[in-house]
Amino acid sequence: MVKSDIIAMAAKNLLRRKARTFLTMLGVLIGTTSIVVMVSLGLGMQNAQQEMIQQWGSLNEITVNPSWGGGPDGETEEKSIVLDDAALESFRAMEGVAAVIPMIQISANSATCGKMQGWLQVYGIEPDAMPTIGLEAPQGRLLQASDKNALVLGGMIGDGFAEPNSQGEWYDPEKESWDEYQARVYNKTVALLNKKINAEFMNPETQKSKKVGFQVVGVLPQENNNNSYNAYAPLETVEKLQKMMLTSEEKKKQKRDVYNQITIVTADINDTKTILQSLKDLGYNAYSVADQLEGIEDQARVTQMVLGGIGGITLLVAAIGIINTMVMSIYERTKEIAIMKVIGATFNDIRLMFLTEAGMIGFFGGLLGLGLSYALSFAINQLSGEFMGNYMGSGEALSISQIPWWLALFAIAFSILIGLLAGVYPANRAVKLSPIEAMRNN
Repeated sequence: MVKSDIIAMAAKNLLRRKARTFLTMLGVLIGTTSIVVMVSLGLGMQNAQQEMIQQWGSLNEITVNPSWGGGPDGETEEKSIVLDDAALESFRAMEGVAAVIPMIQISANSATCGKMQGWLQVYGIEPDAMPTIGLEAPQGRLLQASDKNALVLGGMIGDGFAEPNSQGEWYDPEKESWDEYQARVYNKTVALLNKKINAEFMNPETQKSKKVGFQVVGVLPQENNNNSYNAYAPLETVEKLQKMMLTSEEKKKQKRDVYNQITIVTADINDTKTILQSLKDLGYNAYSVADQLEGIEDQARVTQMVLGGIGGITLLVAAIGIINTMVMSIYERTKEIAIMKVIGATFNDIRLMFLTEAGMIGFFGGLLGLGLSYALSFAINQLSGEFMGNYMGSGEALSISQIPWWLALFAIAFSILIGLLAGVYPANRAVKLSPIEAMRNN
C-alpha cells in the first residue's frame, strides 16, 4: 500500500470516532501542558534569580577582603592576612587573571552639599581601572588620571541627602512604584552633578578632622546594585585620608600600604570558580556572585526535574489512554483488518497504520497542549509578574514563566514519541490477528 493511503486511512479512522479521539488527545494535552508550564516556571524563576544576582556584580569579578586571623590554620590576629602590594603581585601572577584592582574604603563623618546633609562612603580606585569593572557614567564622566578631589556618585547616593529637619522621601509602595522611586532618587543624584560636596573625615583617637571639597564629575547609571550607594574618588586621594584617620595602635600594626578590598577580574567566567577556591585555600576572604549563581543553578535543576517528573506522570497516564483506545479500535475493526490482509496489505502496512494513528493523537494532543501552555504562561506572567518582582527585590514585573523554543520543540517531539510508543502494542496485536478468524467472528 502507498504510504499516503495509509496516512489517509489513519486520519479517517480517528475522525470516525471523534469523541473517543478527542478524549484520548485530552490526556496528552493535559500531560504536555503540565510538563511545559512546570518546566517554564522553573526556567523563569532561575532566570529571574540570575538577573537579580548579576545586579550585585559581574560573574567575572572576585572581591577579596583581608582575613583577620581567619587563615586555614586558624592564625591569630598577629598573623592575619592583609591586602598589600605583595598580595597584589601574587594575584596578578595567577593563571586566568585579567586585572587586579586595589581599593580603599573610608566613610565620611559628615557630608554636605549646599543646604543638604547626608552620608558618604568613598571608595578610592585607580581612575583607569573604572571601565575594567564595568563602571560607566552616562551623566558627566568617569575619573581621570589628573583628578585630585573629583567624585563619581552611584545612582542612589541622592537618597541619603536631605535638608535638615525634613521628613525625607523614602519609598512608599502606596504612593509610587519602585521604578518611579528609583527614577526620582536618580534625578536627585544627577542634580548633584558639577556641584561640590564637602566631606569631613575625623581621626577617632585625636579627634582631628580634615575637610575635603569633592567636585562631582559623574554619576553612574540608574541601577539598584552595590555600586549605586558608593562614591568613587582617586585612589591616591583616599589613601592619604585613610592614613590621617589611623590611630596610633593601627599605625604600629600597619607598617606598609594596605587595601580594604581588591577586585580580581578573570579572563573567562570558567576561571572564576578555580581562582576563587585558590584564594580561599590561601586564607583570603574571597567572594564572587558566581558562587551564588552555581547554587541557584543546582537548585533550579532539581526543581525542573521534580516539576517535569510530575508532568511526565501525567503523560504516562495519557499513554495508557492511547493504548486502551487503540486496543478497543482493533476489536471494533477486526473485519477491516482482515479485508486489508486479504487484498494484499503487509504486516508493515497494518503496523504503520496503527502507529500513524497513535502518532497523530500524540502530535495533535501535544500541539493543543503547547498552545494552552503559552496561554497559561501569559496569564501567569500578567497576574503574578509584578508581585514576584517586588518579592525578589527587582521592583520590576518578572516573566516567571518562560517557554524557550527548545522546550516547545521538545514538548511536541515527546508527545509524538509517547503516542508512538503507546501504539506499538496495539499495532503488534493487529498484525497478529488471523484474517480467517476475524472473518468468521464477523
